[in-house]
Amino acid sequence: MGNYKAVLFDFGNVIINIDPELTLKAFSEISGKSVARVKDKLEMSQLNRRYETGLFEDEEFREIVRQTIGYPFSDKEVDNAWNALLQDLPPYRISLILELKDKYPVYLLSNTNSLHIKKCDQIFRDQFGIPNVKALFTKAFYSYEMGLWKPDKEIYQTVLDDIEQKAEDVLFIDDNASNIASAAEMGFQTILMDPKNDDVINHFKI
Repeated sequence: MGNYKAVLFDFGNVIINIDPELTLKAFSEISGKSVARVKDKLEMSQLNRRYETGLFEDEEFREIVRQTIGYPFSDKEVDNAWNALLQDLPPYRISLILELKDKYPVYLLSNTNSLHIKKCDQIFRDQFGIPNVKALFTKAFYSYEMGLWKPDKEIYQTVLDDIEQKAEDVLFIDDNASNIASAAEMGFQTILMDPKNDDVINHFKI
């Protein structure tokens, strides 16, 4: 194994596969607006970052989606479209984390939001008999609970302070180049995942 004392995972496209395009398509199909139009509206409003840094609760989020896209979605339509990006979670990744936990503390650091985590908790219960996502890890850090966001260095420092580790002793795995670059500048050992051509399990020999 590596010369690190802890492992820190990203979630989307490292543990659970995601496809953000599917959320855009879902909102597009319901509203009748083009995917490009939906994408522009959501990006201009910085909705994702605002929600994922805990600036509003779920009910506020749903209303902002309606206002931003300009369509009277029901609560269920918002939730289903927003969660459409969540795809499969290969069981061997669960096994990998459980095996790693026998050797290291294993942490999760995700830019995420309440609706996605509620859905993922349900997936963990239904498919793996695990009570929730946090139960799989030594500790899970969610951006919306922290009020912080990758790749800002403050979020990494907050994690380091909490887990009482030095950056150079932590292996960080993420599929976002900006997130990896920021962590590497702080001294983390890093792996940049390419979810189209790579799998996290390839980086570990247990």
